[in-house]
Amino acid sequence: MTDPAAPWSVVYSETGRAALAAATPDERAAILGYEKQLAAAPYACGELYPDRIGNLYLGLLQVGGRLAWTSVLYRVDEAAHEVMIVVIVSGP
Repeated sequence: MTDPAAPWSVVYSETGRAALAAATPDERAAILGYEKQLAAAPYACGELYPDRIGNLYLGLLQVGGRLAWTSVLYRVDEAAHEVMIVVIVSGP
């Protein structure tokens, strides 16, 4: 059984990895900082996003000290104690 106080594993889908690779340096820094927050408390880092499967969350990031059009969709897997960053969306 996984210790509920243990940090969550954070992994990336192929789409999430591609978006991270294409991110600007400021976006990348914000995403990696957000990854640490997700590992500590995934339910507190975003809002539930309605979908058919469930456990999908949306988090909005601050990039360069301002709220930007950068968002992260992530799925929480309780059984695996894992958070998967599904996609990263960046805007202008």
